[in-house]
Amino acid sequence: MVNKSNKELFSYLEKEDLTFTKEDRIETIKKVHRNSNKNKSNNYPIFFNIVKRYIGPLLGTAVVLLLAIGLLLPNLYQGNEIKQPITQQASKQEAISFSVLLLGEDSAESSNHRSTIHILLTYNSKDNSMKLVPIPRETYVEIFNSEGKSMGKDKLMHALALESNPELAVTAVSNLFDFPIDYYSVIPEEDIYAKLEMAKDDTGMNGIQTNEFGDLLKERLSFSDIKSLLTEGETNIPSDILNQLQTVKSNSESTHVIDMEKGIEETFINGIYYKQIDQRLLETTSDTLKQHLADK
Repeated sequence: MVNKSNKELFSYLEKEDLTFTKEDRIETIKKVHRNSNKNKSNNYPIFFNIVKRYIGPLLGTAVVLLLAIGLLLPNLYQGNEIKQPITQQASKQEAISFSVLLLGEDSAESSNHRSTIHILLTYNSKDNSMKLVPIPRETYVEIFNSEGKSMGKDKLMHALALESNPELAVTAVSNLFDFPIDYYSVIPEEDIYAKLEMAKDDTGMNGIQTNEFGDLLKERLSFSDIKSLLTEGETNIPSDILNQLQTVKSNSESTHVIDMEKGIEETFINGIYYKQIDQRLLETTSDTLKQHLADK
């Protein structure tokens, strides 16, 4: 395509003679250059108009965005700092529940580590409540060895003597009530009797009756006493649970003792004295404890 400069050049040449001098050529070239520069100067206003119309608003928008980001970033960072402690606080207040078998061990050298006191305990931190189930030491239960093999039935007090392993007593009671018990705590029986403000000699040859023992637990064993027994004995309760338990403040209404006396029958098997717990009472008590553990 022939541009305006070329047209002017051709028009100029048509008006001149075909014979050119050196001066003519120089003048002609100068004229073409002047026209070309004139066209370029005429394009500058168009370019500046484009810059003014489009580039200006774009730069303004970019500046606004940068300012907005600069203002929002500190707030977002500060928000993260605020939310983190709240999350940590919520995790600390998370409800926990667990079951533990509290064993009072006969400290006499001739006892062969028999357990004379058995209290099944469940705890729920939602309302800081405990349920206690005293179990007679003569209760007729199935006993298992450390490999999980049944060793037959015997008195509950002999489970600990089999291998001096608290887990065996835990397994026997778990099987009796048909739900897994989480932990154990083995305590010298004298310490438990001291909490109950009584001496071992007061229990007689066969120990105190279940209902009498339950009454003593209600009247004399406080929530604080139970926490103390759990932490002072040989236990497999994790330290974080024990630490959380130590911070709990509760009153006597937080502890409930389940009476098993009416469902216990005395019997002799092969001439040996045992106590058997009614199956329906076992099931009812088991359901109560499971519900207590599950209530969150």
